[in-house]
Amino acid sequence: MMALGAMRTLYDRGLRIPEDVAVVGFDDIEEGHYGAVSLTTIAPDKAAIAELAVECLVTRITTPPSPSDEPRRIHPPYRLVVRESTRVRRG
Repeated sequence: MMALGAMRTLYDRGLRIPEDVAVVGFDDIEEGHYGAVSLTTIAPDKAAIAELAVECLVTRITTPPSPSDEPRRIHPPYRLVVRESTRVRRG
C-alpha cells in the first residue's frame, strides 16, 4: 500500500513511472495489478511463511528454549515480479 501511495504522490508531482522514478512494492497485493501503471513487487511465499511459523511454534512448545540458544534465522522463499513500474515502455 505504501508503494501505491508513493506512486500517487509521484504522479501528483508530475513525475512519470518508470521513466523518472522506478517503484517496487512488497507483498504482491492484488491492488498492485490494477493501477494505470502496474506495480513491480517482491512476492513472499506466504504458504511457506505460514508453514515455517507453525514449525517454530511446535518446536517452541515441545522444546523450551534455553539461555544458550542462538537466534534462529529463517529465510522463506520469495520472487521478484517485474511489472510496468520498473520497465520503461518502448515504442
